[in-house]
Amino acid sequence: MALPKSSETDRTIHLRKIVETTGTEAILSWPKATDEDLALFARIITIYSGIDFALRYMAEIMDNNGMLSDSWTGKTTKLNMYKVTQAIRSSKIWNDGHAAAFNAIEEHRRVRNLVAHFIVRRFPAEDAYIFMTKSAADFEQVYGALPEPDNMLFGVTDAVQMRGIIPVLLGLISWCSKLPGDLSRPIQRPS
Repeated sequence: MALPKSSETDRTIHLRKIVETTGTEAILSWPKATDEDLALFARIITIYSGIDFALRYMAEIMDNNGMLSDSWTGKTTKLNMYKVTQAIRSSKIWNDGHAAAFNAIEEHRRVRNLVAHFIVRRFPAEDAYIFMTKSAADFEQVYGALPEPDNMLFGVTDAVQMRGIIPVLLGLISWCSKLPGDLSRPIQRPS
């Protein structure tokens, strides 16, 4: 099963067609990720570790200062990252720019989950990757849809596109890293 069509580009459709006409055993024999690829994936994961640290720290500050909606109060230390973000966003202090940044963090988290939880191979004649899993839960977390049973679950991406995400992630971590410092100053709960 492949990436949902609503997210596909002409390039990913081309790559997906290559996968669909190639047997699973042949795909598994495609080249493994290079050291450069692995460094890129590690960079994405590391940036997200920083984003997640800042978000958890922010949630803790907000919880301690009564800035979260009542349904999240006292629970932030036990939440997964999706729920941490929901808790943070429950506050009325955020504007549309903040909302857009939080949306971008969650949208790009899919890439982090892809490089961290899926097996990867390089296309033999394309500067592109195929990410594969047999975990329906991981597939759903990345692509937002449950796969059909008994299929190899995969997503394809152009390597240039993958490398292009780094400046976006660096901007998000820079923005996110400033928020806990801003929140650690005395803030009154909005009415």
